[in-house]
Amino acid sequence: MSTPVGILASAYYLPPARKPLEEVFRDEDIPAGGLSADVDFQRDIGIEAVHVAEESAAADLALEAVRRVIDEAAIDPGEIDLIVDFTSIPEDYPAPTWSAAGLVQRAIGARRAFATAVNTGGCASFHATLKTVLAWMRGDERLHTALLFTGDKTPARNHTYYPITVICDGGSATLLRKNHDRRVILGVETATVGKLHDVWYIPGFHHRDPAEESPTWLHMKSNLPKFNAEVIPINLFMFRRVMRGALKQAGLKMKDVDYFIYPTFSTWDQRSFCRGFRIPPEKIYTAGLERHGHLQETDMVLNYEDAVREGLIREGDTVMATTNGAGFAWGAAVIRH
Repeated sequence: MSTPVGILASAYYLPPARKPLEEVFRDEDIPAGGLSADVDFQRDIGIEAVHVAEESAAADLALEAVRRVIDEAAIDPGEIDLIVDFTSIPEDYPAPTWSAAGLVQRAIGARRAFATAVNTGGCASFHATLKTVLAWMRGDERLHTALLFTGDKTPARNHTYYPITVICDGGSATLLRKNHDRRVILGVETATVGKLHDVWYIPGFHHRDPAEESPTWLHMKSNLPKFNAEVIPINLFMFRRVMRGALKQAGLKMKDVDYFIYPTFSTWDQRSFCRGFRIPPEKIYTAGLERHGHLQETDMVLNYEDAVREGLIREGDTVMATTNGAGFAWGAAVIRH
């Protein structure tokens, strides 16, 4: 039997400033009208407002979440052996050799930790990181405590990811501990489809349009025809694949899942997921959508913590946390709360 690893604590941080969706739509260039006969993006998305970081950097959001999780767990940062940044779009220094992991390590005084990043799964980066860290911890007897964190700040005028969602700024952090008997991670499965790597992307230097203004260089681009033709038809199939894979690792079936954690993309996306897998509305956390919209890879941490706080997840429950992400990746994790 593999060494058990549990979630010692998790926390999130949302900057206090909020921007109503009507102001987001006013400031950003998005198509008007319906996505289909019965869905209108602006009218039906289900989000009231998003949090915006204003002058704070993405790393500031991450560091606030990290400090909160350390306080929650009441541990000495010197106990942390491994620090992994899973921010999907690093904002402070957008280069492949940098992540906020080193910045966080220095700021909290985790002197003996190894700091690195796993951030190629988009909104599924949490699962890719979780799977990587579990293997790392189980394969190295010196690693007992790991810190996973993220901090996301959306570039100005880029909160709308049409036709998927509207993005919120924020950060999250999770502490894992070997042989911890609460919130035990029973299984994690991930999957990617390489041909979809360029459905959502930020252009590199050699792909940038010389006529484009520099403030928009970090903006997300999308290939909507490819998204509609190639992502939508396989989305639920890929969800089924990763959820079954995680359940198989745990020795469980879909009927054994007590509660689902799912991204806050939109009302129509949540309905599609519930219909596709015949999940009753009371078994999936959706309340965060209206309050803050989508927080990229942080959705998994934030929605889990809020569901626990609201009494929707109880001790002993089996929880399925699942998402998809630009990359294009899918991930699922089974946790015994």
